[in-house]
Amino acid sequence: MEDATVIKRDPETDGNGASRRHWKQNPEAVRANILQVARKAFVKHGLTGAKIDDIASGTETSKRMIYYYFGDKEGLYRAVLEDAYARVRAAEDELELASLHPVEALRRLAEFTFDHHAAHEDFVRLVMVENLHHGRHMKKVGDLSGQNISAIRLLDQIYQRGCTEGLFRRGLTPLELHWHISALAIFNVANRATFSSLFGDSLFEPKGQQQLRRHVGDMLLRFVMKPGLSVEEASARPIAETRAIHPDIYRFRETWDATWATLPTEGDAATRRLHFESVSRSLRLPSPEGVDTDEEHWIDTESGPVRVRLFRPHGSEPLPALVYLHGGAWRQGSPETHWNITARLAAWSGHLVISVDYALAPEHPYPHALRQIPAVIAWAREQAETLGIDPARLAIGGDGAGGNLAAAVTLLSRDAGVPLSAQLLIYPVCDFDTSRPSCSEYAEGPLWTLAQLLSAHAQYCPDEAARQSDPLIAPLVATRHDRLPPAYLALAEHDPLRDGGIAYGAALQAAAVPVQVDPGKGLVRDYLHAIGFGSVAEERLREMSLWLKEVAG
Repeated sequence: MEDATVIKRDPETDGNGASRRHWKQNPEAVRANILQVARKAFVKHGLTGAKIDDIASGTETSKRMIYYYFGDKEGLYRAVLEDAYARVRAAEDELELASLHPVEALRRLAEFTFDHHAAHEDFVRLVMVENLHHGRHMKKVGDLSGQNISAIRLLDQIYQRGCTEGLFRRGLTPLELHWHISALAIFNVANRATFSSLFGDSLFEPKGQQQLRRHVGDMLLRFVMKPGLSVEEASARPIAETRAIHPDIYRFRETWDATWATLPTEGDAATRRLHFESVSRSLRLPSPEGVDTDEEHWIDTESGPVRVRLFRPHGSEPLPALVYLHGGAWRQGSPETHWNITARLAAWSGHLVISVDYALAPEHPYPHALRQIPAVIAWAREQAETLGIDPARLAIGGDGAGGNLAAAVTLLSRDAGVPLSAQLLIYPVCDFDTSRPSCSEYAEGPLWTLAQLLSAHAQYCPDEAARQSDPLIAPLVATRHDRLPPAYLALAEHDPLRDGGIAYGAALQAAAVPVQVDPGKGLVRDYLHAIGFGSVAEERLREMSLWLKEVAG
C-alpha cells in the first residue's frame, strides 16, 4: 500500500480516464462512494463472491485507494456494515420520539422499522450475509455495539415512560421489544420470495404492506399494554409534560453506555476508577490553545496530602482563580477525568483552575475529602503571589459530588471568615431527600439511576441520619444560607436529583444570595462529558465561563 505522499503525486486520471482530482479535496466523498458501491456488491454476491476489482470499477476511484482507506476486503465489508447500521440509528434519532406520547412513540418506532427495512432491502440482505458468517465480522467492528445500543436505550426510555404513566405492564425488557420489532420487519423482506411463491404476493402489494405495517404496531402495543387497557384508551391519556433529551446527548450516551457495559454497576472500586480514567482519556480533546496544564502541587492537609493540577490560561497576572472539585459520585474521578471541562473553564473564563484530586470513598468516607479542600483554599491564598493569582478573586466550583463538596465548603468558609468570590455548582447533590418528584420520575435514569446514586451516597456517608441532617453533607438542610458567595446552578432536566438543585437555588434566593439557575432543558446528569459530541455541552460551559468572568470583574 502506498503512503499518502505517493498518492498525492498520482496523475489526475486513473486507467479508465476518470478524474481523481477530488480525492485530495474531499476524501469523505471518496469514502462514501466506495461504501455505496461496495454495499451493492456485498448484497448481491456476499463477502466471498464480491471482488475488489469489480467494486473499484464501479467507483470513481481505484483498487489501490480502496486498500488505502479500508485495508482489505474484510475491512471494507466491516465498514459497509458499520455504515449501514449508522444510517438506521441516525434515521431513528430524527423521529424525536422522546417528545411523543409513549403509545404513539412505540407505534411510530415499530412502523418506522417496518418501512425502513421494506424500503432498504439491501440492509436486510447485509444482515442475512453476516448471519451466514455467524456474525464474526460484526464482532470486529469496535464501535458497532456502542453505536447500536442507542436503539435499546431509546426503546427503554419509551417503555419506562409508558410504565410510569400506568400504560405498559412491567417486567419486559427493551431488548425483547427490539427483537419483536426486528423479527417482523426483517421477515417481511427476507422471506418475501418464498412466501410469495407459496401464498401469492398480495401482502407485498402497496395495500397489503400498509395493512401489515399497521398490524406490526398493533401487535407490539397489545403485547406491552397493561391488561384491560386498550390501545385507544391509552392513546387518549394525556402526558403531563413533554420532555425531550437533546440529540447531542443521545450521541454521547451511545458511547458512554457502551464503554461502561463491560463492567458491573457496583464493581470493585479500584477497577471502576481505572476504567473511568481509561474512558476519559479516550474522550479527551486537545486542550484549548494558550492553556498550560503541566503544573502540579502536593498540599498537606489534616486528611493526608492532596494533589492539585493547575490549568493556567494566558493572561495578565494576577489572575482570578477557581478551585474545582470533580464529579464521580465521591468514589472515582480525578483532575484527569475532567480535563476537557477544566481546561475549557480556564480558557474561556480566564481563571487559573486548581483541580483537586481529593480523597475518595469508600476507603475515605466523609469527612476526609471535605477536610482537604479548606487546606487547598488556604494554600492558594498563601501562595497567591507565587501562583500569580488574586486572592480576592478566588472562587470554588464542581460537578455532581464535587458540586456537593463545593457547596459545603462555602458554608465552612463563611463561618470561618474566609471570603470566596463565587460558587459554580454543576448538577450538585444538595440533599438526600428521595421523595422529590424528580427522584421517581427519573428513577431509571438516563445515565444515572436513583439506585446507583443512593449506593454512592451510602458509601460516601454510611450514617443515614447524618445524610439527612448534617449541612456539610446535605447543604440544603443548613439553617441559614445568607452571606454565601454569588452562585451559578447548572441543573439537568433529566436528573433524579434535579429537584434538590432547584430547592437549593430557591434557598439561596430567599437568603438574598445572587444566584443564576440554568434548568438544563433536555440535558442529563454528567452532560458536560458530552463535549465533543455536539454543541450543547460546549454552549453551557461557555455560559458558565462567561458568568465566572463577569463575577470576577
